[in-house]
Amino acid sequence: MSLKILFRGRVLLAIIIFTTITCTGIIYTSIKSLRLDREHLSLLELSKNIDLEISHSRIFLDDYFLLNDSLKKTTILDCFTTSNRYTTSLDSLIAEKYKGNRKSELQSSLQVISNQVSQLQNKVTASLQNNAKDFNVAILTEYRDFQLAYQELDRKIHDYILHENNGFRQRVFTLLLLTLFLLLVCIFLIYRIINSYNTIEKQQALRALEVEYKERKRIAADLHDGLGSILSSIALFIKLIEKDCRNNSENKSLVQVKELSAIALENLEATINNLNPSILNKYGLLKSLEILCDKINDIGEVSCVVNSTNPEIKLDPNMELNVYRICNELINNTLKHADASKLHIDIQQIKKTVVILYCDNGKGFNPELIHTSDEEKMGLRNIINRIESFGGKYEINTGEGKGVEIKLSFTI
Repeated sequence: MSLKILFRGRVLLAIIIFTTITCTGIIYTSIKSLRLDREHLSLLELSKNIDLEISHSRIFLDDYFLLNDSLKKTTILDCFTTSNRYTTSLDSLIAEKYKGNRKSELQSSLQVISNQVSQLQNKVTASLQNNAKDFNVAILTEYRDFQLAYQELDRKIHDYILHENNGFRQRVFTLLLLTLFLLLVCIFLIYRIINSYNTIEKQQALRALEVEYKERKRIAADLHDGLGSILSSIALFIKLIEKDCRNNSENKSLVQVKELSAIALENLEATINNLNPSILNKYGLLKSLEILCDKINDIGEVSCVVNSTNPEIKLDPNMELNVYRICNELINNTLKHADASKLHIDIQQIKKTVVILYCDNGKGFNPELIHTSDEEKMGLRNIINRIESFGGKYEINTGEGKGVEIKLSFTI
């Protein structure tokens, strides 16, 4: 399994876990809220219905006494029967849904209501059976006592609902805190995963560069010890043959072979130096860049300056080689494409960070073309890929006719 697939899988797993737990919390909160709302509505509705039925019985009793409407007797008694049914339903609801001290308080108040309704029902029934012509003072007292008991029950119901809602809000707030904590944990895990991925990727890139460095060094050594020795031997034998040869035409051919072998040896040395710059091994990074700039200054077409306030920049050989190649590639780009008269390289080390600032006063270019198939920008893309391969960053400030300013930075 590739590193990118593993990285994406871990990030996706963290996101899925957070999303699942968050959605579960939201669904649970919504269901709990709806259930509480239904229970509270039922509680209020049943208690209000008890009060309404008793109030209706009082109205119908007034009609009975004032209008002598005997048909109201059945309606009055039905009101009490319905009220008792609501009382029983409310008691069942409290017993089923609620618990704790507040449940006992509600049941106690409801029991008082039930007793008041029973007493009121008994006195009203007795009054109706005796065909009384007017309200009995005792009945009025019972109605008043019922209203007082009902007000107490209604107060306790509202206190209970308020207490339950506050408790629910606290649980929701706790759930939000847990969700926030989980989000922070997921962000931390994703950060750790990304950091681990970047670290592993950087280590792989550094190992690849190290392998490349060792392979280049090996190839350079093989070329020097193998092909270089052969070409040097060929040049030596040509000199020996030249001394023994008296034929002018043969001498002319030997001179040509000698020149070709010299060119081959020179190209071989350039190839070996490109694979493993001997100047870098001998003088170090800054001095090698200064020597390179001196050669450019000797030509006279471009003025090249290397600057550093820290001449003792210490890099491992592999990193040093890559920085040298980056600077060399930047210089080659300027010489080939920029039509510049000046170029400047500033290399600084700030604690564990190396910063390279490269500037020229050439014709510049459109930075958006870096990511196109333009062959002239291939060298710059290689530089970007090389700096990114060991975890570096880059900034490019340029434009048509504005010169080039490139800032590269990486941690050592």
